[in-house]
Amino acid sequence: MVAVLIGASMVCVVHAQTSADRAVVKGTFLGDGKDGKIQYLVVQTREPFSDQAAIRLVFTEKDPSSSEKPDFDAAFKKLGSALILSVFRNGDIFGCEVAHTEHPKSPFSALGEIKMKDFKVTDTHVSGQVTTGGELDAFGQKWNVDLTFSAPLPKGAFAAAEEPASEPKKVAKEKSMPAEPAVAAEKLPVGKLPLPSGALDVEYKSVVEQIAFRSDAPVSTVAGEFAAKLKEQGWKDGLGSLIGKNNAILKRELNGADLTIMVQPAGTGCTVKVFAQGLDWSNPPAATAAKSAAGSDAESIEAEANRLINDALKQIPKGF
Repeated sequence: MVAVLIGASMVCVVHAQTSADRAVVKGTFLGDGKDGKIQYLVVQTREPFSDQAAIRLVFTEKDPSSSEKPDFDAAFKKLGSALILSVFRNGDIFGCEVAHTEHPKSPFSALGEIKMKDFKVTDTHVSGQVTTGGELDAFGQKWNVDLTFSAPLPKGAFAAAEEPASEPKKVAKEKSMPAEPAVAAEKLPVGKLPLPSGALDVEYKSVVEQIAFRSDAPVSTVAGEFAAKLKEQGWKDGLGSLIGKNNAILKRELNGADLTIMVQPAGTGCTVKVFAQGLDWSNPPAATAAKSAAGSDAESIEAEANRLINDALKQIPKGF
């Protein structure tokens, strides 16, 4: 009897520890009124952004345990509906990708439209609530998020950027010299961002800081050329990039600027959306979207301008 009781108590302890080590997610993730049924959460380590420690939260509908790259698979809806967030240690969200199975125009970036509440970080766990505060609109699609979560932190989470060790003599010499003021890097004008040679119907949407265009070339060709041109300009790879045959996500960083580029198939070609942060949008290039044969007259120009304005206004959250 004693042995049975001891064994039962050990099972209870092991079960409690196992439950505590699992991520718990509750709430709703609505896409056009249908719940995405988020049940899983993967907390990933990632490199610091803008010299601030950060992690990635990957919320999914389907079990991601067999996925080698949950953030990639989630972005392409291979794990059902998904929400991918990049979060600083203070709870500020600086990256948001929405991939709901009810949205044909997804994944899309929704930075600034989703907030973190009650964010808590311990040595072993992270918890909080992510919410949009109500229903929002993106590309004519309705979405709404209200999720509470608690999950264990992986080893190395929120690791700070390492500073190279200085030689003792060099440190002593620098202390005797007056410090020079830091010079902030100038923002790159959006017009200097190198686009693929086959980019057609290019639109620069200043209100939401997005670039959209299409190409007659396949996804892999456009993604490969775009990646090569960005590398020549000095852009560095960010975590979360993936170039496949049918879809591609490019993450790039340069002098505090950040690009999320999504390339998706459309007919025999593809469409591209560039979500940009940290670029100079004060003087964007004119859109190159194709116009009708009478596009030179005032009526056609006005119609095109109204269309671009309406597209931009759709990206502004309700209540603003």
